[in-house]
Amino acid sequence: MKPNHYTEIPSSFTLNLEVCDDYNIHKHISARGMTFIHTNAFDVSTILKVSLKMVSMTGSMDCYVKVLKCTKIEGEPLFEIHCNFYDTNAEKEDEVLGFIKSF
Repeated sequence: MKPNHYTEIPSSFTLNLEVCDDYNIHKHISARGMTFIHTNAFDVSTILKVSLKMVSMTGSMDCYVKVLKCTKIEGEPLFEIHCNFYDTNAEKEDEVLGFIKSF
């Protein structure tokens, strides 16, 4: 995986994840995505609904992603998760990535 295709979600964001077991797995996957640190491990190919929130705002920005890589961080009870956008379009991806980079 090329690191320049993944935008890191800063720790200043509140990140809520919901596993979507019944989501259609035959949707479009993007070349772009995000990476974040989490206490839970997720299986590769898991579809997640991601809700990003900042303390200073009301509401959240939601998107779907597909887990492509989950790596245990040595010496920590944490995992580095790499996901690509799933079932979305370029405008929505730009909106989410712009939101992340603006903080």
